[in-house]
Amino acid sequence: MIPTDKLEFICRKCHIIKEFAPLPESILGYYYCDGNYYVILINESIRDDEKLYRCVLAEEIGHYRTTIGDITPRKYMCYRDRLTVDKKEHLALRWATDFMVPTGMLIDTLREWLQPTLDGLVEYFQVTKEFMLHKLRFMSKQNCLWDIDGKRSLYLANFPSVHIYERI
Repeated sequence: MIPTDKLEFICRKCHIIKEFAPLPESILGYYYCDGNYYVILINESIRDDEKLYRCVLAEEIGHYRTTIGDITPRKYMCYRDRLTVDKKEHLALRWATDFMVPTGMLIDTLREWLQPTLDGLVEYFQVTKEFMLHKLRFMSKQNCLWDIDGKRSLYLANFPSVHIYERI
C-alpha cells in the first residue's frame, strides 16, 4: 500500500496548497493553478473517509502532474471543450490509479494470495472499490492477460468480469 504520507509529501514538495473546503456535495475535489499557485481543495465531507480521501487527493495530484491550464467544466461548454475536459480527467485518474495501485505491486499481491478478492485488494491498497475497478479497467485496455506466476494469470478480457485463470 502506498501510504497517505506519500501523497502529502508530494503536496509539500511541489508547493501545492491543500485545504479542506465546504464544496458542493457532487464535487469531492478540485485542482486549480493560476500560474503562481497550485491549489487542491478537498470536500470537507470526506475528511473522515480515509479511502475516499486518498483516492480524491491522488486524482487531484494527477491533475497537477498531467494537466496544463484550467479545465474546470462550465455549465455551457461546446462539445469539443467537453471532450478535452473528459480527456484531462481520464489522464488524471490514470495517473492516480497507477500511483496508488502500481501494476507490479498489484501482481505481486495477487501472487502472494491464494484466493484474492476485489474486497481484499480494496482493503490492502486502502482505496475505494470504484477506484480499484478503474485500475483494472486501465489494465484491461493495456493487456487482457497478466501473468501472475507460472500457474496463474489475471484475465481481464471480459471486463468488468475479472478472473484468475489457472493453467493445468
